[in-house]
Amino acid sequence: MNIEPFYILLGRKIQSIRDGKNISQSALGLMLEPKVTRASIANIEGGKQRVLAHTLVQLSKILETDLNDLTSIEAEENIVSKEDVNREIESQLLKELSPETANELLSYFTDEEIKKERK
Repeated sequence: MNIEPFYILLGRKIQSIRDGKNISQSALGLMLEPKVTRASIANIEGGKQRVLAHTLVQLSKILETDLNDLTSIEAEENIVSKEDVNREIESQLLKELSPETANELLSYFTDEEIKKERK
């Protein structure tokens, strides 16, 4: 999974603004031309779907926000959360290793993290 940081941040901004305006994902999708599904909006907000230029312009108008503010990635340093990284590592370990080996490695890393936090 190689999600570009730009799309993760863009999705978070869209979701935050949409939530602040009490607009549902479905309603936002219906306001776009061509219309998009709720699932597409969810994927955009999750950083899993790229957004076409004309859709970005429409989103900025619908959400009443400046296009530059919507697409600026300078405002956030940690775009991917620690939890997201941990989930991805766990997923990859389970794909590549036996469940027993993967769980052993995961418990080792968890134990090491706990030890670091106690220092």
